[in-house]
Amino acid sequence: MKACVLIEPGPAENLKILEVRDPGPPGEGQVLMKVEASGIDGHDLVVRNGTMRGRGEQLEEMEVKENGSWIKRPGLILGHEIAGTVLEVGPGVTDLAVGDRIAPSGESNCGVCEFCRTGLSVKCTNRAMAHNGYAEMAVVPARAMMKIPEGISAAEACIVRCAIGTCLRGFMLAGEEPKFHHNILICGAGGGLGIHALQIAALTGGFVMATTTSEHKIDMLKRYGASEVIYSPEGKFNEQVMKLTNGSGADYVMDTVGGTTFNNGGFRSLAYYGRYVFVGQINDEFARFAVPYLFWREAVLTGCNGGMYVDTQRGLELMAQKRIEAVISERFKLEDTPRMHGLLEKRQITGRAVIDFT
Repeated sequence: MKACVLIEPGPAENLKILEVRDPGPPGEGQVLMKVEASGIDGHDLVVRNGTMRGRGEQLEEMEVKENGSWIKRPGLILGHEIAGTVLEVGPGVTDLAVGDRIAPSGESNCGVCEFCRTGLSVKCTNRAMAHNGYAEMAVVPARAMMKIPEGISAAEACIVRCAIGTCLRGFMLAGEEPKFHHNILICGAGGGLGIHALQIAALTGGFVMATTTSEHKIDMLKRYGASEVIYSPEGKFNEQVMKLTNGSGADYVMDTVGGTTFNNGGFRSLAYYGRYVFVGQINDEFARFAVPYLFWREAVLTGCNGGMYVDTQRGLELMAQKRIEAVISERFKLEDTPRMHGLLEKRQITGRAVIDFT
């Protein structure tokens, strides 16, 4: 099968289109799927450039065809936003069948380890995530997948768990969901997470501010629910937030970028009793702040590990009700993946870019 393989951490040019061995039959609790769509996101970028090296994100030996012969070489197939059709089910799989259309569910925790049983599922020792989406076929854990509802395409479904579910869970983890009287700030609103967080925030009826460093994204951000768009090519924006809120600041800050945005104005935009939620980190810059600023305001800083099953389900419901749209600005073939990584790195893509295998 064809796959886009990372041969070593580094620039987008290190992604190579190769012929690799078809995945073997699914094992216990797994399914083999035909990949129809796979999203690329900021997580893929930081794994590719070497900033993040977590579980399931290390180079491993694989068989690739070169000059007509199969050879072994290290590589990694990225892609966790993956959707398609079940080709074969492994032993112990009862809730999925051949022919089912599936996408990530967020139900990746085992539910039976000590951490899961004591309410610490985020520390689950047996987490199972879908990987290898940059390939024509993939073996994935059945418990990390769910059936795609009728009327929703594979391209739309593949991004729901990460791009929509993560934002829904982020607002929930803030401790109190935003309401119509709140000021809400979405940092990095033009990205794959940001454009969907923006739509969720707009559903509250609150005053929604969106930051972007890309002038060409302004009109789209207004179209997707921004009350005001703060265009800041240099990345600093807290003074504009304070002006727009008459000095009050943002009751909620949803940060999809991480340390850079936090340091450049996100934290200083926070209101008294405000809630700051990290849902993304696109580089290795640490967040820095003066602790007294936090306790004077009795503010809350928290983070979100990703959408869970209930968040994915809610995201799909909102899409089916036409209250939220899956914003996919680029659909492209596998061969164009390295170029799309480059464009995403330069913030030239609004919303999500999706590999189309159909």
